[in-house]
Amino acid sequence: MNLIKDKGGFVFSLDLLLALIPLTILLGTVVMSMDNIMYLSQNTIFQSSLERHASDVADALVETPGVPYDWEQTGNPSTVGLARYDVLKGLPNKNYLAPVKVAALNDTHMRELIGPQYGYYLNITSTDGLKIKTLGTYNASAQNIARVERFVLTTKLERITSLEGLIRDAGQPRTYTTNFPTNNIYLQIYDYWVIVINRGYDSAFVDVNGNRVIPPNEINRHITEIKKQINETYLYNNTTFIDNILAVRTQSNPGASMDVYVIAAPKGTPIEEINLDNIKIRAAKLILYLWVR
Repeated sequence: MNLIKDKGGFVFSLDLLLALIPLTILLGTVVMSMDNIMYLSQNTIFQSSLERHASDVADALVETPGVPYDWEQTGNPSTVGLARYDVLKGLPNKNYLAPVKVAALNDTHMRELIGPQYGYYLNITSTDGLKIKTLGTYNASAQNIARVERFVLTTKLERITSLEGLIRDAGQPRTYTTNFPTNNIYLQIYDYWVIVINRGYDSAFVDVNGNRVIPPNEINRHITEIKKQINETYLYNNTTFIDNILAVRTQSNPGASMDVYVIAAPKGTPIEEINLDNIKIRAAKLILYLWVR
């Protein structure tokens, strides 16, 4: 009788054990799934936070002029921003980037804006393919990368001054002048070029502060466009802005006319990109990649 009872208890224990095996497997699966869910949730939250920070950085660049609003004149912003600032209205022109601010933006400014724990890559390119600005190095091996983009208006080159529609044959030699300011900060970020559009003159010259930039023998009626970089030593390099004097002297040539432009281009801009088309405001795309280092 006791043996029968023992057998019953043995069978019951074995059934219970067999029933617990799938339950244990199920519980293990649930725990593993919870771990995966927790990981995915944490990863989603982390990615969302990274994307929000990248979006805030991009907005600061395209919607604000920075602090102070004219930081590009000193090269020392408290907070960097690229939007043009309307002095009369006292407001930034959102998504309209000032070329000089874009040219002045450097790696130090960006790292101060994004924070030391982040890596970044910034690319500003016009919609017709002109590369306007790149900073940073893209890190394809980063575990999480946020990408944000903003559509903006800007240009790579800037017309600083010009004698456009003013130089016409006067029946005798004549000198035309205009001026443009430089300081030591602008000379660190910009190269300055002269572009001459000649229509019929056989002799003329272009000087900057009494220094010959384009001599008379380089101007004749068979050459319609001349572009020359202004030697940096010809330009004023003070802490404050000082006006440089551009002078154009023409000889009489019936029916001749000429336009002369001074163009500011970011340092290192190749000569093939120095043209009047690239001073036009155009649609562009700012793309920012951000990751945790």
